[in-house]
Amino acid sequence: MNEIKVKRLFVAGLATFAAWIAAEIVVEQVVGRILFGNLIAEQWFEATVLSDWGGLNHLLNIFIGLLNSTILIWLYASLRPMYGVGTKTALITSAVGVIWGVSLAINTINLGLIPPLAGSIEALYVAIEFPIAMIAGATVYEGSEETNRKTAS
Repeated sequence: MNEIKVKRLFVAGLATFAAWIAAEIVVEQVVGRILFGNLIAEQWFEATVLSDWGGLNHLLNIFIGLLNSTILIWLYASLRPMYGVGTKTALITSAVGVIWGVSLAINTINLGLIPPLAGSIEALYVAIEFPIAMIAGATVYEGSEETNRKTAS
C-alpha cells in the first residue's frame, strides 16, 4: 500500500483531468448558464484574450491541466498510508486543491487581472468540480479488486 504505482498514477491523472472537464462542462456550461446566463462568460471575454488563442495556447493549457491532475493524484497516493484508501483521502486531497484554486482566484482578483464576480464564481465552480474529479481519479488509481490482486501477486 505504501508504494506509489507509477503507471496507475499517469492513467489516474488522465482520468482526473477527463472527469474535471466533464464536471466543468456540467457545472459551468449547464448549471452556471442557467443561474447566471451569459454574465460570467461576458466578464471573462472582456477581461481576457482567450478568443485570440492559437493551437499552442490550447496545447499548453491542456498540458498544465494534465500536469496538475497528475500531481494531485500523486498527492492522493502519498496520503493513502496516513488516511487510508478511497473517498476520504480523495476529499482530503481535493480540499488542498480547492484551497489552492481559491487562493489563486483571490490573488488574481486582488491583482486586478480578473473581475471579482467572475473570479468568485470560478472559485465556487472549482470547489464543486475538484472533489468530483479527485474521486474519479482516486477510483481509477485504486483499480478493480481483480487488478489489485494481480498486482499484489
